[in-house]
Amino acid sequence: MLKSAFNAVLPSFLMIFTGFVYGKVFKNVGIDLFTKVATWLMAPVITYAFVNDYTPEYEILLKFAFGFFLMFVISFVSSKLHPGDREIIFTGNVYVNSGYLGYPVLLALWGEPGLALGVVYSFVNVLFGSTLLPAFISGRLEIRNIFKLPFIYAMAVGWLFGKLGISYRQLPNGVLSYFMWLKEMAIPFLLFQVGLAIARIEFNREDLKTYALVSLERLVVIPMIMFSLTLLMNMSNTLRLNSLESKVFILECAMPIGVNSVVVVSAFKRDAAGKAGISVALSTLLSLLTLPLWAVLLEKVWK
Repeated sequence: MLKSAFNAVLPSFLMIFTGFVYGKVFKNVGIDLFTKVATWLMAPVITYAFVNDYTPEYEILLKFAFGFFLMFVISFVSSKLHPGDREIIFTGNVYVNSGYLGYPVLLALWGEPGLALGVVYSFVNVLFGSTLLPAFISGRLEIRNIFKLPFIYAMAVGWLFGKLGISYRQLPNGVLSYFMWLKEMAIPFLLFQVGLAIARIEFNREDLKTYALVSLERLVVIPMIMFSLTLLMNMSNTLRLNSLESKVFILECAMPIGVNSVVVVSAFKRDAAGKAGISVALSTLLSLLTLPLWAVLLEKVWK
């Protein structure tokens, strides 16, 4: 199990590292177009595709949404304690890499049943990340921020069409092939773009505390809290999760920072995008160690 989890995490980090290398080699070339493509094409495409493919059922959706809401509140309170890096800590703790990295890890560990539950978690992740996160990212409720990101529109349309039984897979062959190309290149492109963003900033040792703090919270503190809260939830008949649901929920809560966090931070605090990118890369690297340990622990608790 340790080897399976490690091998599932490694490709994401290598893609980020590749983007970093190219960003350093071609350091005089601007990357604004890459950022625009990531925000307005690749992220919406992958969001629409997974919501339309795996439109979640209401019961498990409500349970995961309640648990994720608790994590959202904890993350918001934590970010208020660090006003200088509030946006990075808040976004990093909420926008986890539940899809791009979570899917292959869950598939490797628990097969398609685990992957199906991971899709439900990702739906909730995108829902909160596209609505409540931008609404509260400034430290107070600002509803208009919700409509500044394209994710919410892609998610809403994908969910509606999914419920109506309308799939993008019904498109004419030529158009479907085009969409599938976009879908298949979206995740590598987003990871590569994060690497480019990292290459554009100079590492400041004074920021090392921020990187260490956000990685510690994302990979250890937050999942430990959610582990305890899941045990409490399982004492309730209404919110109780079965063994597989519990393992998937907590392991997804232990994922590193999602690449979409860089897109979100860029939209609201552009000068913090580089630090957000480094946080993504560092937490992904460290997750090579933490995720296998979490997987082993969860297997021991929920056999």
